[in-house]
Amino acid sequence: MSCDCNEFQNLTANLQLLNKSILDIVTKLDEQTSMLNRAVLKSATHCGCIEIHATKQLYSQNKTLEENQLDLDNHIEGELCPKCQDKIEEEMGELLFYLVSMCEALGLNFNDIMSKKLDHLKTLGIYNLL
Repeated sequence: MSCDCNEFQNLTANLQLLNKSILDIVTKLDEQTSMLNRAVLKSATHCGCIEIHATKQLYSQNKTLEENQLDLDNHIEGELCPKCQDKIEEEMGELLFYLVSMCEALGLNFNDIMSKKLDHLKTLGIYNLL
């Protein structure tokens, strides 16, 4: 099932009743980010379906950006179990809801923002990271 960003924004605008103030939206967006982070970390600390092994990322001056990118690690071992995946997807969906709510409150179009960012990423490629 594909998702239309404009349809998502219109539906979000119609459903946004209690937290219509930009002040409410900003605080809910912050709260939802924390809830998403908590769900990811609980996958490691409570469930254990993933493990996080963070180490310093090593870059070599003798390698290209592309070669260095291949050597980078996301520090995650294992895979999300279905329960943790569902919870993280749920929290990501809520985060998107409040992000799109912010777009609506500020008169911005979420689809336009995504399109501009996509063009930017395509233009700069790996150099976007610098």
